[in-house]
Amino acid sequence: MTSGWFLTELIFRIHNSETPNVIQFDKRMRLMKADSSREAYQNALVMASNELDKNNITNNGTLWEFAGIGLLQTIDKPEGQSIDNIELHYTIETPGEAKEYMLSLRAKNERMQMQIALIA
Repeated sequence: MTSGWFLTELIFRIHNSETPNVIQFDKRMRLMKADSSREAYQNALVMASNELDKNNITNNGTLWEFAGIGLLQTIDKPEGQSIDNIELHYTIETPGEAKEYMLSLRAKNERMQMQIALIA
């Protein structure tokens, strides 16, 4: 099977003990190489777990929680020499309705899992 390139967005919820009323989400776009959508999804979960370990060790009053995968799609082979698992972009957002945002993200992840299951 030929490997392909995937773009994924990992989303983390940031809990800060100093500002408990402010809910923030860290969104990270990553490029990865995988043999299938299923493998890419599993790799994204491993990347998320590694990020949690790294960010929760350097705690400083914050706790990170993996919220879900916002995007997982195949892309054309990137130009030049691409590095697997390279971070392409990140942003921190503070949505007005965090609960609704989380519900929407969970529904998106359920649909993504169903699509991957159908392909396999």
